[in-house]
Amino acid sequence: MIGDPQTWLGAVLAGGHSKRMGSDKAAMMREGVPLWSRQRDVLRDAGVVRVFLVRQPGQSAPEGVPCLRDSVPGIGPLGGLHAALREAGNSPVAVLAVDMPGIGPDWYAWLSGFCAQGVGAMARHGAGCEPLAALYPPGALAFAEAAIAKGNYSLQRLARDLADSGQMNFVSLDDTAKRRVQSVNTPEQKNGWASSPVS
Repeated sequence: MIGDPQTWLGAVLAGGHSKRMGSDKAAMMREGVPLWSRQRDVLRDAGVVRVFLVRQPGQSAPEGVPCLRDSVPGIGPLGGLHAALREAGNSPVAVLAVDMPGIGPDWYAWLSGFCAQGVGAMARHGAGCEPLAALYPPGALAFAEAAIAKGNYSLQRLARDLADSGQMNFVSLDDTAKRRVQSVNTPEQKNGWASSPVS
């Protein structure tokens, strides 16, 4: 285990520019609520008490909702992950992208079973790993800072570096579960997801 979920920090990464979608994905509705709210509730239902919405500087945030800003704007989700890890201090971080509506609270219960003290967990399949629906150990902060300093903004590479260091366990995701980790990036995908829900 990586500790009680109540000790984790939750981070809903919602700082993308949604260029392919044409509108802010965080505000898309699912079952009558915006996606940012739905994803926040997923983490809360997983047992996480402190949950932050993570946005780019200058992006709007719902009033009264705890919000972090990407530590380094313009470098993709690594900036949001870094901000969450920095805020968390010595706590693990449960990350969930705002555009992954197939993930539910059970996902984090499943991942936590593959964690250990100081070791996180992340799903992996043939196309790569899933760093935007993962559990990160506190030690990931140093790796994120090193990656930013070197200009290496790939979360896939960060995940491999963490695994190579023994701080991240990869968990195989079978083909029947791969639909759960699909992102919604275009209006066509949104329409398909709406007509065939994955969670």
